[in-house]
Amino acid sequence: MPEQDLSGNPVRELGKRFFITFLLGILVYRLGAVVPVPGVSSEALRDFMGAQGEGLLGQMMRWANMFTGHTIERASIFGLGVMPYISASIIFQLLAFSVPALKELQKEGESGRRKINQYTRYAAVLICLVQSGLAARALMAIGGGEGNPVVVDEGWIFIPRTMLVVTTGSMVLLWLADQITKHGVGNGVSVIIMIGILSGFPSGIAEMVSGGELPPVLGVITIFLLIVAAMVLITLARRGIQLEQQRRVQGNRVYGGAQTQVPLMLNQASVIPVIFASPVMLVLTMGLGYLLPRAAGLFEYNQPVYRYFYAGIIIFFTFFYISITVDLNEWANNFKQSGFFIRGVKPGAKTVEYLRYRLTRITVVGAASLAAIAILPEMIGAVVGAGMATRQALLGGVGLLIVVGVSLDVIKKVSSYLMAHQYQGLIKQQQRSGGMGKSPRGAGGKRRF
Repeated sequence: MPEQDLSGNPVRELGKRFFITFLLGILVYRLGAVVPVPGVSSEALRDFMGAQGEGLLGQMMRWANMFTGHTIERASIFGLGVMPYISASIIFQLLAFSVPALKELQKEGESGRRKINQYTRYAAVLICLVQSGLAARALMAIGGGEGNPVVVDEGWIFIPRTMLVVTTGSMVLLWLADQITKHGVGNGVSVIIMIGILSGFPSGIAEMVSGGELPPVLGVITIFLLIVAAMVLITLARRGIQLEQQRRVQGNRVYGGAQTQVPLMLNQASVIPVIFASPVMLVLTMGLGYLLPRAAGLFEYNQPVYRYFYAGIIIFFTFFYISITVDLNEWANNFKQSGFFIRGVKPGAKTVEYLRYRLTRITVVGAASLAAIAILPEMIGAVVGAGMATRQALLGGVGLLIVVGVSLDVIKKVSSYLMAHQYQGLIKQQQRSGGMGKSPRGAGGKRRF
């Protein structure tokens, strides 16, 4: 947690941070999520999304709706959520490994990261303006029908007004995330996304319970617990590479000889490959629909071919993302400069080759696990007969993966804070006991008897 205060009561400090997170992340965010954009009928938009059924457009809208906290179906002022900032962050993260100027900024430490974060926010504003303009135009396209139009005010002012309102809403939401990072439990953007995903749990539970039959309900609960357990295992899985420091002898003293580990995460790319794969599958499916109309049915959302292609694209983007973001040559140079080496492996090119071999092996398992998380819950939900809301909330692999990852991160930060406070108390206790053990001295430093 940032700006930790170890002088006060740790329980009170944690309670204050969780209260701020609850106040900003749940009350303010969820209240703003039900405020619609002026000129849009949220009921008509919800009916339109429900009418899409299992079609590709309906699935993509529901997928985006889950990440934004179900604000799209309400035509909320927070309709874009923090996704524009996430998109801008991914873009700058990728550019930092290909643009020398950004790479140098990263090496400047805190000041460089602050500048990159400022550029990311500027890019997020531009992305918000573009996406909100496209969304407003799409709402006008689907809202021109008779009966129950989505857009009740189709004047010329609708598009610029919607762009201004939605962009402002996303920036306010980003400000709330910053306050949660500074004064709450930390990592406010991830907490906002997690709260948005959790907002779909009540509807999923209500749909599951409304079925009335006990065996399907128990089956869904069992599958949910197994999926969560598997996600915890995947998120915490590490493969450590043992490093040893070179020893040197100067006189009668031996320096160096320390040992440490470089942990390689099983899920190194997190959910970023899934975020990349979803729009690619949308473009691919639409392109095949135009070029090969007869084969278009094979690539529908609920077809096995679609799932296999989707899993393959996720695996591809996992390797692509890791190959761009992980610089093994820099790792090897840092090891060499720090005096560390891998036992049995020569520094330099051999170390890079060894690291690449280890990283490739663990990435294969991680990419396959991520692809399975993305497609298996939907398949299992269809087998047990779970409804759409239940499959998306309780069995949705990507959403649950984010919830599990953020929850584990919060638990880790709370444990670190309590441990730091405990160490601080031990140090103060030792200082007090050490001071009391000393014999008193008088003026001038002379010992008094």
